[in-house]
Amino acid sequence: MRTNRQKGFTLVEVMVAVTIIALLLTSVYGVFTSAAGAKQRLEAEGEGFHQARVLFDRMGRELRGAYFQQGKPGARLVGGKTLDDFPYLELTTTAGTPYGGRRGGISVVRYELRVDRDAPIGDDTRVLMRDEYSMFEPPAADREGYRLATGIGEMAVRFYRNGQWHEEWHSTRDGGLPQLVEITLTMALEGQDVPFRSSFEIPLATGGLPSAGLP
Repeated sequence: MRTNRQKGFTLVEVMVAVTIIALLLTSVYGVFTSAAGAKQRLEAEGEGFHQARVLFDRMGRELRGAYFQQGKPGARLVGGKTLDDFPYLELTTTAGTPYGGRRGGISVVRYELRVDRDAPIGDDTRVLMRDEYSMFEPPAADREGYRLATGIGEMAVRFYRNGQWHEEWHSTRDGGLPQLVEITLTMALEGQDVPFRSSFEIPLATGGLPSAGLP
């Protein structure tokens, strides 16, 4: 006499299978999470590097076109800290935008780091402001400039001449243009402060002597 035996899984076998599947799903989820996090970090870093490159390209072009002549009203290159202890850089340049130099081709350009009042609560990053106007017109007392870049942690400007670095510079007081200007920007990228640094040569600052400027 033959007996039909129904084959199936025991409770132990089912629990083992469920455990294995759960482990596999957890591993797959971890891989996808890591990949998504890496992709997000790369995108943020790429955006930060692009922003830094654009800022340095712009500043470098203006610094290479720096204009100064002793006794020329309005011509200058000055930098250091404001009364509020924020770094700034201000110069006259032939490489400004057409708007800024529309009355003679020479613009006054000013960069200044400030507290970002539009940042979310708890975000202590700063905003880089930029202003530009013609050297041949006086600036309005209430000029604010415009927001050039946000998410800036710190900014530092140094000036090199005759083998020495200076934390501050004033072209009239210091006898002309520096030979190099070094700018450091620290950007907050994915919770980390990433520094970017570049140095720019001033072509008119030759031999460590006061620049003759433009005719």
